Order: sequence, then structure tokens, then C-alpha cells
Amino acid sequence: MMSRVVLLLSVFALLIVQSLTATDKVICYYASWAAMRPENGQFVAEDINPNLCTHVNYAFLGLNNDGSLQILDEENDINQEGLKRVSALKEVNPNLKVLFSIGGASADTGVFTRIAASAELSQAMAQSAIEFCETYNYDGLDVDWEYPRGGDMKTYIDLLTTLKTAFEPKGYLLTVAVNSIPGEVGGYDIPAMSDILDVINVMTYDFHAMWGPTAENSPLYGGDNESQWNRDNRNADAAIRYWLDGGGDPQKIAIGIAFYGHTYKISPDNHGLDAPAGGPGDPGPYTNNTFSLGYNEVCEFHPDGTVVFLDDMKVPYLYDDTFWIGYDNEESVAEKVKYAKEKNLAGVFIWSIDTDDMKGFCGEENGLLKAINKAL
Repeated sequence: MMSRVVLLLSVFALLIVQSLTATDKVICYYASWAAMRPENGQFVAEDINPNLCTHVNYAFLGLNNDGSLQILDEENDINQEGLKRVSALKEVNPNLKVLFSIGGASADTGVFTRIAASAELSQAMAQSAIEFCETYNYDGLDVDWEYPRGGDMKTYIDLLTTLKTAFEPKGYLLTVAVNSIPGEVGGYDIPAMSDILDVINVMTYDFHAMWGPTAENSPLYGGDNESQWNRDNRNADAAIRYWLDGGGDPQKIAIGIAFYGHTYKISPDNHGLDAPAGGPGDPGPYTNNTFSLGYNEVCEFHPDGTVVFLDDMKVPYLYDDTFWIGYDNEESVAEKVKYAKEKNLAGVFIWSIDTDDMKGFCGEENGLLKAINKAL
């Protein structure tokens, strides 16, 4: 009888451990300016399906020189109540966590450097973040500093420590977004970050420039055609292994999935990978970014394009006359979820859910986000 009890307890303990170490996070960055996009590109807070995301990161807020959080779009965030409408999604899914994301690729890195170097300003930032969370019913802060470099690395850890110490009594979350090629910024203190943070979002995309030959935006693995350096650095697997080998807790690490791709102008008779290109493609009507199109724009405006899936990189490209894009589709995002599970990662994060195929031009509405959830 005793042996049966011990066996049952052992099985129960194993189930508990498995449940605590599951790959189960789907962190959805929401580019709030999508609410202002025209026609089919418009994506408002209520378009977010809170049952397909475990976290929603509202992008972006800024920082004032005194350390306080800064509203960047008064009309959208406050007058149109964008911030409150996102937190209201928790009424649909009480388990949803909603965070402010501060910074971003176009943010002034100097203000981060100044605040991180000052204990007083770091404390001010922490208190401001707490006040914002209390005011708007948010659950924490995501720091998207792109990127701390050199002498910033120590004060970066100091800032994160200050924030986490202030957040812990309130139960607020602290996450970050980090470079996918760490050597380019001088190296992070991975063990310290792993101890402090709730999630480390590794931005495993934008691996290749858009001015050379055709190349993938977010390959999972290196390609057979690539140099050894590219295979060792410019793919999602290389980036994640850097963080794991550097001492990162896999249950703190999320792999990034891009809901957009990099575009090129090509000759119709040469449409493979590494094909000569005449520069980046034209901006899309919704995202209006030179170099890239959202998945929604690919589905709507290139429905007859030819898709080629690369078995070595586990991502597709699409060509349509002189148009070429290296991107992610439902098959490739499922491969990345599979990888996250194999590595026992915390889960995946998405930049950004507002460029999913919301109208179903490629098939199912919100096809990428649904494919991620199905794979999980």
C-alpha cells in the first residue's frame, strides 16, 4: 500500500513540475498606432482576441528626462482611451496580463542611459510605472531599450534591479526586449537578467539587411547556402542558444515571431534565395514601411504569389513578378513553437499582432495567431 502511495505522489509531483515548466506564453505586442491605419489595415484594441494571447504589451510609451513615463500619442492613448481599452480586455479573459512597453527602435537611447546611471531617476521611473499601472489597470512594464551598449551594461542591470524591487510588493511583472545578435551590443549579463526578470523577449528577426540579395527576415536555422558566421549568428536558433548557453533560464526566455517580412525588388526570371535585388520593395498601404510588409498586406495584395518553403531554414519566401518577400506563414510559426517546446522556453512573443491576417485573405482570420495557439 505504501509503495502505491509513493508512486501516486511521485506521479502527482511530476505533473506539477511539468505544469510549472510548460511552454505556454503567447506575448502579443500591439502597435497602438495600428488604430489609425486606413481601411483593412486598421486594428483597434477590440480586435485583439484576449483568449489567444497570455500577455498584451502596449507599444509604446516613452520616458521623460525626470524618469517619469511619457505618453507619446495623447489622442490615441488618452482621448481615444487606447490604454484603457486594452486593459479592458481582462474583463473577457481575467488571466490576461497587460503591460506597458516603453522605448522601441525609434526611441532616444540617451534618456535610458541617463536614467539608468542615476539611482534617483531610476527610482522615479519605478514609481511612475507603478502609478501608471494603478491608473490604467496594467500588470507591469516591458523595457524595450534598443540597445544598452558598453558602459550601459552595468547601469542597465542596476535599473532593472530597481524596477523589480519596487514592483515585487505590488506583484507587477518586469520584462525586456533584447537584441537577437548579442555580440553587436557588447554582451548582456545574462545570469543577472535571468534572476531579475519575468520574461526576456529575444527579438529573433531582422537578421539580414534589405539592401543586398534576397534574404529571410527571421530564419529559424542557418541556411545551407550561408557562410559559417551567418549560420552561427543570424538565425533564431543561434540567438536562443546564445542566451541559454550564457546562463539564461529557459523558462524566462521567449522566442520572437515576426508578423511581417522583408521585401525586395527582383527580376521575374531570378526569384530564388540570394537572388540579385534592385533594393527593397515599396511600402505597404497599411504599415507604410520601406523594406517590409505586414502578413496582412502579403495576404491581401499578393494572393497569387508563389510560396517556397525552405526546409533548412524552416521559413518561406513568396515571389510575385518583381515582388519578393522573406517572411513567416502558418507553417513556419508552428515550427518556431515546436522549437520553443523542444528548448523548454517560456513561450513566444509576437511583433506585432496588428499585422496578422485579420480579414482572412490567406484563409482563416488571425491565421498566424491561431496557428501558434494550435501548436502550443
